[in-house]
Amino acid sequence: MPIDTKEEPEDEDSEREDDKLYCVCKTRYDEDRVMIACDRCDEWYHTQCVNMPDLEVDLVDQFICPVCIQTNPHLHLQTTYKRRCFFGLKHTDPSSSNACHKPSRGAFSKYCSDECGIKYMQMRISQWERSGGKRDKLWESVKNAEKREGVVVCADVKMEVDSKLSPAPISAQKRKTDREIACLNSRLENVVREREMMKREMDMVLWREKLVKLASERAERVDECGWDQRLCFGEEEWDDFGAEVLESYEEKAKEEASDDVMQVDGVTTSHGEWWCTGKKKCERHAGWQKLRVAEVAFDKETKETILSTLTTREREIRKGIEDILYPPSTNASQAPSKPSLADPPLNGTSKPRINGETIEKGKKKKS
Repeated sequence: MPIDTKEEPEDEDSEREDDKLYCVCKTRYDEDRVMIACDRCDEWYHTQCVNMPDLEVDLVDQFICPVCIQTNPHLHLQTTYKRRCFFGLKHTDPSSSNACHKPSRGAFSKYCSDECGIKYMQMRISQWERSGGKRDKLWESVKNAEKREGVVVCADVKMEVDSKLSPAPISAQKRKTDREIACLNSRLENVVREREMMKREMDMVLWREKLVKLASERAERVDECGWDQRLCFGEEEWDDFGAEVLESYEEKAKEEASDDVMQVDGVTTSHGEWWCTGKKKCERHAGWQKLRVAEVAFDKETKETILSTLTTREREIRKGIEDILYPPSTNASQAPSKPSLADPPLNGTSKPRINGETIEKGKKKKS
């Protein structure tokens, strides 16, 4: 049957795969034994057959099998390992399964994880306390420690550099100064950005304040409600139509009632225009002048306070940068000293004057 003919090749392939021999011991695959593949020939080997403890498999960086090493002696091939977690190396029994056998995080940390780093420091503190140390004293010595901001990797590079052209080494104080300036510049950029955004919001509040005033004056003049729907404009509408809204109030009273139909979000208003033409004491918009004036006044006061705070903060940051770049002591030492009356003349000819009269100094005449 066709089904039998299809199943037979699959059984043969499975038997062939099972018959494949691995490792130097030439045995079949055993899922209970740990194996590792050679990074050069891609053949699999049992860790026990190549004298590799099972716990060190995770530490292997590049595995080279014995066959590749023997057949290529001129290449000096060898298995390389990653650096082991420092907590595992300092364990009471580093070769036991209880110790950490994972690789460290390279140049970023000598531990495989933050958890191992914490455990190691706890072990060190416990040993220090057993030897007579006090935990409070230790905390006082490290509580002001700062988190490192970068990783420095030592590279073994040989370069021939002219001693006259080589730059001078950067001192620790210079590096600290650069970090402080970079931090202050970052804060300054954030403050300036916030202040610019607040200034934009303040401009919109001032626009709304002027619009409320114009709408109130028009309502008194035409003896109508005068509520202007454009008082509800958001930031996008203000960007697009802010100037045109104020210009519309400059038209003559006879031209205010326009024949054009204006729409808000595609919906035609009931009166065909922006203003409400109801009675002066309109039930729908009763007291809108007082409410809008109070709302604008509150927004204006709030944003003025925020702007003042941001401006003060910006000045403080700029002053901090100037103090770092130009310390007061440096400025005082470099500032030219003012000549006093008691100081001798620099060139030996000028004489100090008081009220236009020359002060004569006694000189010994030469005989």
